[in-house]
Amino acid sequence: MIYSLAEEYCRRKLRFAGRLTVVKYRRVLDQFKAFLGRDPTIADLQVEVVLDFLAWFSRGRSPHTANEARAKLVALWNYAARQGSTDVWPDVGKVPAPIRLPVAWRVDQFRVLLEASAKMPGEVAGIPAADWWRGLLLLGWATGERRTALLGFRWADWDPVTHRLIARAEHRKAKDRDRLYQVPGWCARMLAELARTGPVILPWDRSEAAYFHHWDRLLKLAGLPADRWHKTHALRRSHASHLAAAGVDASRALGHSSPLVTYEHYLDPQIVGAIDHGDRLPDPTRIP
Repeated sequence: MIYSLAEEYCRRKLRFAGRLTVVKYRRVLDQFKAFLGRDPTIADLQVEVVLDFLAWFSRGRSPHTANEARAKLVALWNYAARQGSTDVWPDVGKVPAPIRLPVAWRVDQFRVLLEASAKMPGEVAGIPAADWWRGLLLLGWATGERRTALLGFRWADWDPVTHRLIARAEHRKAKDRDRLYQVPGWCARMLAELARTGPVILPWDRSEAAYFHHWDRLLKLAGLPADRWHKTHALRRSHASHLAAAGVDASRALGHSSPLVTYEHYLDPQIVGAIDHGDRLPDPTRIP
């Protein structure tokens, strides 16, 4: 069965990956099973079958989600071919996906979001929810780190004298290197006032689903769109966009290997500026 192949692949190739990554492989196979109406086998890894599956899977889902499923099936398929379990190699193109303009928050929008955080009820791991969410917003705005890194910041890595904060590799995407941040004063003041309930600066004591549910509540309180584009990663895009607008190399600030990745997926033209080359063209309506 392909499930046992997936277990072997995850054990050998993804041993040090996050738990969610492994879970996502299982979910894709469960969808493949639903499409076939039976347990999938390695023999089902055929070009036409997988293409039909992707067409079925794409209904009601974004092209990005479909391509994530494709990538996982192709990874398993390549592994099976290398192991000699099949003599058919994958030749399945990506689902066409338009590249949308990145979404970031303007300063006025972010201030509204900060004001809304003061209305968040209850506590998070012993910290007043209003303080916890304000802390997340300001740390995200200041560092541009992803969710796992923001929730992994530790008090031991914060220097209140120099205002320097270390994001440890274990909590960052590639898990390959630490990053040192010089935190601005407005963020340092927030950290000085934040309650310390344990070793982690922003401990989260609930499920991942609850995290995004509370994001929805915060965005609705702020009167901002509560969709997938306006959550933690919007903090990262905002960080990059405002740095780029200020003349800073946003690609270097985010640690990207390619400026194209930063430009296409992180820089909001409403902040960094729209394409305005047209102003340099001669006016064809003007009579000499």
